[in-house]
Amino acid sequence: MAEADVTVQINAPYDIVWKIISDVDNDPRYWKGISRVRNISKERNAVLREVDMSDGTRLQQRVTIFPKEGVHIRWTKGQSTGIRDIMLIDNGKATVVRIQTTYKSSPQKAAQAEAVAKMQAEAEFALSLIKRAAEARPQKISS
Repeated sequence: MAEADVTVQINAPYDIVWKIISDVDNDPRYWKGISRVRNISKERNAVLREVDMSDGTRLQQRVTIFPKEGVHIRWTKGQSTGIRDIMLIDNGKATVVRIQTTYKSSPQKAAQAEAVAKMQAEAEFALSLIKRAAEARPQKISS
């Protein structure tokens, strides 16, 4: 198993960050490896979807949204198997976002190290885009 863990503080209120994170239909905007998502079914807080990757592969994911807590993504069909958890922590005027990815990969150490580096870079890039989007949104000022 290969694992990557990335955490960033976003200088935006929790609700603004949550709105971006929980809008999973917009994942291609933030995750460079995803070119398209197509929802197959939705029930309550779970979505089964087909995902076209930018390298031409297709996989299936089950996305579970835990309101105001995080998003759990499990790869269910395709070349890849793994889990990605996106968790939010309200830190007053800022929000901490943590992405943990566990990915089943080749038992070869070199391939595993490459998979971890790729997952780490992808999560860092996604968080940089999410941070930019959240911090650019107008902040509601409490009176």
